[in-house]
Amino acid sequence: MRDTKGIEIFEVDEHGYVHPIDELDLDLIPEPEGLAVIPPSRDAGPCCNDCIFCYIRQNPPEVLRRNGGKVDTTKHDTLNDPNLEERVEKASERYPELTFRIVDTAGNVGLDAGRIEDLASRGLDEIQISVHTAVPETRCELMRNPNADRLLELLPAFEDVGVRVIADLVLTPGYNLEELPFSLRRLDELGVSEIRVFPVGGTDLAEGFRFPTEEEVRWILRVCDEVGGEVESEVRPSPTLRALLGEPVEDPPDLPEPDVYTYLVTGELAAPVFEPAVEGLDRVELVVVKNRVFGGVIGAAGLLTAGDVLRELESLNPPEEPSMVILPDAMFGPDGVTLDGVGKDELIGRLAGMGFLVEVCRTPDDVAAVLSSPVPTV
Repeated sequence: MRDTKGIEIFEVDEHGYVHPIDELDLDLIPEPEGLAVIPPSRDAGPCCNDCIFCYIRQNPPEVLRRNGGKVDTTKHDTLNDPNLEERVEKASERYPELTFRIVDTAGNVGLDAGRIEDLASRGLDEIQISVHTAVPETRCELMRNPNADRLLELLPAFEDVGVRVIADLVLTPGYNLEELPFSLRRLDELGVSEIRVFPVGGTDLAEGFRFPTEEEVRWILRVCDEVGGEVESEVRPSPTLRALLGEPVEDPPDLPEPDVYTYLVTGELAAPVFEPAVEGLDRVELVVVKNRVFGGVIGAAGLLTAGDVLRELESLNPPEEPSMVILPDAMFGPDGVTLDGVGKDELIGRLAGMGFLVEVCRTPDDVAAVLSSPVPTV
């Protein structure tokens, strides 16, 4: 049995055991201590949707989807998992102190009032659903699923059995963006406990929709603030919205002057966090990598590729003295491979061959600790 004291977030594996993760593995919105998320297992079937903004169709051909070097075109849904109830029951019995939440589901497959009641009886506490809108016709159009409207009718059934619903709204101009005020109020009426609001994202391979403008992002934040003050549901706009406006998603870390000249690598979304932190440091240079493999409109460090990082670092003129590169751990998947198929050890080896000491950091605190270390780990 794992000791869960002092650990904030967990993930439930296919056998009903939990493993620690952190907020960077989710959607950057702070989570309560003792949360255990239940994602799709390897046995989970497809989501049965064909969403306008689906990330899978936006991947360039060279991007590998961590499936033995092959492109994985399967869109899994946690509810389409034959062993889901067993996982929930085993985990809730082993770790009664944790809160269990199903994630990565649109609620469009394998769901009815009877199953909702069964999941609650097995120990499910919460479910996070990709709802996107409270307008039935729009949901069908956006998800390109003629049955997507049924989910809205089922939402009150979760409240009836004590399962807390978190509704995700990915706002897509021309589809559900303009409906935001109505959706917030209607989802509140349907018993949704929490509503998380995100801007649609994608690459330049996206077709059939566009990304929100700066004016639309500011409008989204105003609506969340105004309507959020009227409804009982907790309305939580994603930190990504403010990041798109050039605002930091968290307070700048306090970084010390290192012993060696250091290149701190990050994506465009995290740049506003680190820019004020490196001001005044003579031996730290922020390297903001533009994501060219995905078309230059993706700024998350978790979607950086080895190719883009190498291209950026090769263009530098490093000092003659030894220098260090700090990479974001988020760019490596659970299997230690980037989205363009390069392993962590391979990338570190290539950078070492260029003469760099290399560190991989998970959080700003990790970066501060590395910079404080007198002897960096090669």
